[in-house]
Amino acid sequence: MDLIDRYLSAIRWNLPRGSNAEDILAELRDVIGNRIEEREDALGRPLDEKEVGVVLRDFGHPLVVAARYGTQQWLIGPDLFPFYWFALKVVLAISVLLTLLSGVGDIVAGGHPLQSLAHVLGGAWWSLLGNAGFVTLIFAIIERTGWLTDHLGRWSPEHLPDLGDLKIKTKPQSQWESVFEVVVGIGIIAWWAGFVPLPIAYTDVKGLTLVPDPIWTVMWLPILVLLIARTVFNLVQWLRPRWKAVRGVLSVGTAAAAIGILVIVYQAGHWVTATSATMPAGQIADIDRSTNLGIHYALIVGGVIWVLQCGKELWRIAVAKR
Repeated sequence: MDLIDRYLSAIRWNLPRGSNAEDILAELRDVIGNRIEEREDALGRPLDEKEVGVVLRDFGHPLVVAARYGTQQWLIGPDLFPFYWFALKVVLAISVLLTLLSGVGDIVAGGHPLQSLAHVLGGAWWSLLGNAGFVTLIFAIIERTGWLTDHLGRWSPEHLPDLGDLKIKTKPQSQWESVFEVVVGIGIIAWWAGFVPLPIAYTDVKGLTLVPDPIWTVMWLPILVLLIARTVFNLVQWLRPRWKAVRGVLSVGTAAAAIGILVIVYQAGHWVTATSATMPAGQIADIDRSTNLGIHYALIVGGVIWVLQCGKELWRIAVAKR
């Protein structure tokens, strides 16, 4: 058996099942033969075995050549990769932010800065690695199910929003913004429902624990319903942008509900209680006061944002009816 036959035999053993091996090998033999003839014409003499080996080496390893005749395989395909890459960056950014907040909480609670920094760096590495693996696993499952391919295959130009006839000259929300809000919304719902624990500053640091006040137990279900409704709104905005009536109702409804919930929560006046068996009472009181003061201002800012959001949607609906 000469060198070419041995080469083709190695390719045959590595061809995918179901492929027409005889036709493939015949085609490869012709291509290799043409290359050898071209080299011989250039040299003006037949090639020896070593020179034939150079031609075959340039042609490619038998495993690589055989793989060209198989089905292309990848963990996350090119159609899904832009969505995967965007979601990965968002999740990793949130993970870094939460880890940094945990480190800041450790320092404020009296931890040594260098030890806290080392703890943050060590935790950030494993957090990034774990979250990246989780996101990759989710998108690999989506890739195998073919959900995105089916969705993209059903798109129609008629479903595109008519941006030229908008009476309010505002920049439309991009698809990526909607995807981002859906991903973040699902993550917040999972956290609020207790499925995904997240590191929170001042929690169990140096014996310090922040205990949520009863107002959060009372409002747990309304807040969960609001989060789900808002995520549904973002899904509609992403997948069905032409459903203007549905989007309007969901937008105004969720904004009004968020304002009502914020008012009820704000009226509680106190939202978390700091406790510790090892820290001085004065330090615990300072942490309790500063934490609740931060929540106080956060609720005010959130209320203003939701009022503006609700007013914007009502104005958009009123102008669209003219």
